[in-house]
Amino acid sequence: MSFFDRFRRRQRGSEGPQTAGPSAQAVSDLKEFLGSRRGVEAYVEPPTAVYAMTLVLVAGDGEYIRRPVKHAKQAHQIADDAGIPIYDARIVGYPQRMRDYDRGVRRDPIALDDLPPLETTDEAEAGRDDGADPPPAER
Repeated sequence: MSFFDRFRRRQRGSEGPQTAGPSAQAVSDLKEFLGSRRGVEAYVEPPTAVYAMTLVLVAGDGEYIRRPVKHAKQAHQIADDAGIPIYDARIVGYPQRMRDYDRGVRRDPIALDDLPPLETTDEAEAGRDDGADPPPAER
């Protein structure tokens, strides 16, 4: 080995993160998660020295799953097929609900039945048909 051989770039695949891509099990895990959760968003994580590129799916309640993908194009294809938004985790970060889920904080979802009835302006005006003057405006 010569002195300059030490500085030559090694062939792709002989170093760095895993480049084989996801297994069939990883893809089926992602699709099962997408089919069984509501409000799912996707986040692409860049490859590191230890891990390959990964796709994180975060449900509406904060539950998440992380699986390897071959490249960003495959991650976008999975998200497009499911009709969910996809974000770059380096740029936007992770949602607060994901961190809350890890800490054990659970938010109770609010159903439409839990909300008070909405009073529209038509109903408010219909209730004032008694001929009385409208109340003075508060300052």
